[in-house]
Formats: sequence, C-alpha cells, structure tokens
Amino acid sequence: MDWFESRKKKIETSLRTRFLTGLVIVLPAALSLYIFYRIFDFFDSFFDPLLIRFFGRTIPGLGVVLLLLLIFFAGTLATNVFGNRILSFVENGMSRIPVFKKLYATLKTMVESFSPSGTRGFRKVVLAEYPSEGVYTLGFLTGWVRVDDPPGQYASVFFPSNNLYIGVNSLLPPERVRVTAIPIEEGMKLILSGGLSLPEYLATGPLEVQTGPVASGGIHEV
Repeated sequence: MDWFESRKKKIETSLRTRFLTGLVIVLPAALSLYIFYRIFDFFDSFFDPLLIRFFGRTIPGLGVVLLLLLIFFAGTLATNVFGNRILSFVENGMSRIPVFKKLYATLKTMVESFSPSGTRGFRKVVLAEYPSEGVYTLGFLTGWVRVDDPPGQYASVFFPSNNLYIGVNSLLPPERVRVTAIPIEEGMKLILSGGLSLPEYLATGPLEVQTGPVASGGIHEV
C-alpha cells in the first residue's frame, strides 16, 4: 500500500510539473498571438470604410499594410527639414485643441520613451539606493535637475511599479545611483517580468554628474 501511494504521488507530481511547464510555454505564446491578432484586426477594420469606398469591398490585411506605409511616410517626412516643419505646424495645431491637447501630449511623451532619437524618455537603466539606505532598486534615468536648496545636481530616476508608466519619480544625488550595462529594452522586460529575467551578474558603474546645461544625460558607458 505504501508503494502504491508513493508511486501515485510521483505520477501526480510528474503530471503537475509537466502541465505547469507546458502552461508557462503555451500561455505567453497564446496571449502574444491573441494580442497581435486583436491589433491586426483593429487596424485592418479601421480602414474598411476607405477600402469599401475605393475598391467596393474589404481586402483582409490591406488596412495593416496601409497603416505601415503611413507610419513609414510620417517617419520619412520627419527626417527632413521641410517635412519636419510641416509636422511641427500640424502638431502645434493639434496641441491647441482643448482636452485633446492633454491626451495628445501625454501619449506623445509616453511614445517618445521608446524613440531612439527622442530627447525625452528612459536614458539608462540604473540601480539606485532607494527607498532607504541599503536597499537597491532598478529604475530608469530620465534626466537631471538642478536644485538650489540643498544646492546641487540631482538625477531624476523613475521607478515603475506594476507597469512601465505607473510608478514613482525621485530626485536622487548621483552618489546614490549606479549605471548598469542593461539596455533600455532589456530593462523594460525586467519590469514587465517582475524581475524574473534578472541576470545572475549585474555590472554597474558610477553615475557621472551632468555638466553644462541640464538637457541630456551626462553619464558614461559601463
């Protein structure tokens, strides 16, 4: 009887382990595919009225292609002087619309965090002594702020909570902040995974104080 119970527990443990392992593999893939499908379906249907008007019927996938072409065209336009002036004129007009301007400004700031050429956003993944002495928290360096009292230059560090845009922004002295070698994209993965993808070894270096106008990060590579 003991042998039977022991064997039964081993089988149950093995089945549970295999099921949970399979769930960990299948669930993220299934959710990613579902989210991709919903995004694809949304943008595809967004252009349906236009496609029906010009072609007399919907063409699956064409709406997404048109959206990608529109994004590429806007990016191309923004990379030359004349096109950039046109976009700036349109953007200024949009920013004058009541209510909409606040939503637009917020979304623009959020998107610029991911832009490789943006002047705002996450600049470095840092390890800061926060919220108390001896406790270290991963965050994103977002800029520098000069303070009169107490006088000095402080690093603006954003500590996300349950997602990338909800958290706490703190001003910390440079000596309490260490620069890591983690790329911004990997840092975002760390936040979204709850730290599960944290490497076994974390290389860090001192944060160099910003000199000159407080505009962009004054840190050196690790």
